[in-house]
Amino acid sequence: MHSPLPQNESSRLESLRSFRILGTPCEQVFDDFANLAAFICDAPVAVIAFIDEQRVWFKARIGLELDEIPRDGSFCAHAILQPDVLIVPDPPSDERFMSSFLVKQIGIRFYAGIPLVTDDAHPLGMLAVMDRVPHLMTTEQSDSLRILARRMMHELELRRTRETQSPHQRLQLAPTRQPSATILLIEDNDNLRILLQRTLAGAGFSVFPAADSAEALRLCQQNDGTIDLVVSDIVRPRLDGLQLSERIRAVHPEMRFLFITGFADEFPELRELIKIGAIFLEKPFLPSELLRKVEGTLDQGKAATGTEG
Repeated sequence: MHSPLPQNESSRLESLRSFRILGTPCEQVFDDFANLAAFICDAPVAVIAFIDEQRVWFKARIGLELDEIPRDGSFCAHAILQPDVLIVPDPPSDERFMSSFLVKQIGIRFYAGIPLVTDDAHPLGMLAVMDRVPHLMTTEQSDSLRILARRMMHELELRRTRETQSPHQRLQLAPTRQPSATILLIEDNDNLRILLQRTLAGAGFSVFPAADSAEALRLCQQNDGTIDLVVSDIVRPRLDGLQLSERIRAVHPEMRFLFITGFADEFPELRELIKIGAIFLEKPFLPSELLRKVEGTLDQGKAATGTEG
């Protein structure tokens, strides 16, 4: 059974080529998108795929050791025809996919994917998560995939715009600020903590990672006076992020905090902290959004103390 083609297939392929993404090497930003999708959806497999005439090519892949698969019969070939998230709860019993490569050769038993759509309505590929056992998707997880897909396309559109600019224009847009600060990062999920630490360290920050509040307090004591910002998840067992901030502020009342949460409405105390300078970042977010929040929080601290450069 041949997979159907989009009505605008010719212009879709032309749009895909204009992004110059096919065949490019692995990049951290795309790996981060895939890692976030896998983490949010609690799935062992996540891919960012782009679809040309004959193949589904993976720009990023988590839990899958393949560079590409045939387009015909693939999940992606059908999913790009959909305006929204395509969820396939039982591929082996779905006649569209029971003979597909991922089902027959890899043993995929669950698929959920959202098209990556350009501003002019061309679906270039998919952001998808998969599992080798039956899997459920919540409404919140589907919403998160939609957000990630929109933000990924925004990043791609910005990249294409930069590539069409002259070298002089690109030079004018180059960042002039070199990050230099020490951050205490507190996150109890190992995968997310590693991802956030890698993002911050890659931007030039010195990072002390902590898996829980006890470790965070120990690091504060060991590095007294050298930590510029605390980035902390709010929801944690035992001492949560807000309680931890009170303990730290008791010793360092000037300490800046950036709280990470998907449950801001459940913490009315957060409004009071915002009044005294705390900032929060709602999940899901992109690595670039984290960096913007961190730099904005640090800049506010410099403005408050009169130490702006």
